[in-house]
Amino acid sequence: MSVTVEQEAYEMPSDNKKVLLKIDDVHLHSCGVFSNVYRGRLREPYVKEIAIKKTWPEKGERNFEFIFLTGREREKHKHVIQMIYAFSHTYGNKVCESYVFEFMPNTLADVIKLRLNDFDVKLYTWQIFCGLKYLEEHCVIHRDLKPVNILVDHFSGLLKISDFGSSKVFIRSKANNFYQVTRFYRPPELLMKSTDYDTSVDVWSAGCVVAEMIRRSVVFPGRDSAHQMKLYCRCFGAPTDQELRAMKAQDKLDSEQAKYTKGYGLRKLLSDITSEQNAFLRKVLVYTPDKRLHGRDVLKDEYFAALWRPGAVRSNEQPVSKVISPEEYKKYVDGEESPTSKRLALLTLAMKSTKDQFIPACEKSNSYENVQMPRKSTLIPKEQKMAREQKSREDNSREERSRERAQHSDEHVSDGMTMKKNKSLAPSMMATIGKKGSRDSLVVRKSIMKMHRN
Repeated sequence: MSVTVEQEAYEMPSDNKKVLLKIDDVHLHSCGVFSNVYRGRLREPYVKEIAIKKTWPEKGERNFEFIFLTGREREKHKHVIQMIYAFSHTYGNKVCESYVFEFMPNTLADVIKLRLNDFDVKLYTWQIFCGLKYLEEHCVIHRDLKPVNILVDHFSGLLKISDFGSSKVFIRSKANNFYQVTRFYRPPELLMKSTDYDTSVDVWSAGCVVAEMIRRSVVFPGRDSAHQMKLYCRCFGAPTDQELRAMKAQDKLDSEQAKYTKGYGLRKLLSDITSEQNAFLRKVLVYTPDKRLHGRDVLKDEYFAALWRPGAVRSNEQPVSKVISPEEYKKYVDGEESPTSKRLALLTLAMKSTKDQFIPACEKSNSYENVQMPRKSTLIPKEQKMAREQKSREDNSREERSRERAQHSDEHVSDGMTMKKNKSLAPSMMATIGKKGSRDSLVVRKSIMKMHRN
């Protein structure tokens, strides 16, 4: 029997306007290293499938994802996920913040396994770069673009970029942390320890994602940072001194990397790649950051011409115009852009207004103390499989991060803090779930214990 949960939340973006949410069928959808995601059905104030992301920010730390996605000074974008509500709960001296988003049924990692045809690869690629153009215009570097952070509705073909937990505002005069971006998608300048980079790092990551859509598996699965750079050198040849200067590299190539004076190219890695796809990727996966195809130029590239033919439809007979209308294409490609200085000023204003903002603990939550979790998982088989695969990916990611932190001095997160964050995963969608004896909490805790043992 489905239990209806009442939760007082704040409408986003707004001036702290309170709304009473009524949510049915709340259950764990996936669990990660730094957050859990729950799925439910919103009944009031309107009917909608929703996802609830629960995160535990460090004390005194402002979550950039919250700042960016709730900014009132920016226009919403079709290919960037939007936060619609937010609320929080306090557990002792810990605060659990909850962000409510519209539910997207798949991640790109899920649909990549379905053997995407060239047309769908183009459709998803265009939307990724359209979202990146928007982020670039708002001076935001995503810094963790990968298939699991890209949400899709594979039936309609709609795509949205999500998970801004690693993002930051790009300011040229400030140094950045080079230990960013999941390794398989990490651009060469970060592998070479550059601290002076911009939104072009996301362009490289996007290129790796596109290549993965073609191959249906990770294209550059480096074992560590040195091996990751070696894989790039084997494919594209070692970067020249001029390219290393353009990357603002702080490290040098080792002998294993430098010996590849000429790369073997993408065709050896992607047996099914077409000449058109190869030509496009060679414009994106470029060592010199400033030369990577981006912004309007990439959206107007001839590679996407098939999408704009009159009456273009996908293999499931869904029209492209259902995802990208001619009016939207004209707006994104030919519309006027605000000067960068103006966009940065608007974003700075939005950040200033939310920098010290805390989502007040909601007063009304009448169902939380009595709700009982079902004895068995309420996830349907497909969701169970997706949750297991997500957990496996997070396990691998955590192990990789732990190994690399032993080699690098990461200014943000130590292994001890990671353990601390993992332990804080127990709180869930409802206050009761975080209490001793809660079945859902027990499942999460067992998963965390298993992750630590491995």
